[in-house]
Amino acid sequence: MATDEKSPFAHGSAWVRADFHLHTKADKEFKYDGDENAFVGAYVDALKKAVIRLAVVTNHNKFDADEFKALRRRARKEGIGLLPGVELSVNDGSNGVHTLIVFSDEWLAAKLLAAA
Repeated sequence: MATDEKSPFAHGSAWVRADFHLHTKADKEFKYDGDENAFVGAYVDALKKAVIRLAVVTNHNKFDADEFKALRRRARKEGIGLLPGVELSVNDGSNGVHTLIVFSDEWLAAKLLAAA
């Protein structure tokens, strides 16, 4: 059981509102017109306003580790769990397949070590 009072699971299991299909400005299809320095705060504030307590960043065919680290750090301060992921898009003419993949924290740690 988590002991961090900011954790959505600080007292055991809980019902939470979740969104497993989020994009960020690292995705070419995401539009953000605000101040670049305010992006992380604005993004997490939008999650908080929507009462999202668990979310997965699933940009199309890419993962931006630095952006994710900044978003996760801020989200944790607000008691929001943020998971790394990707939306794998495969085009087949007019038909396409989009699969959401959620990565483990172990994958993320290995990715961050490889980037260092």
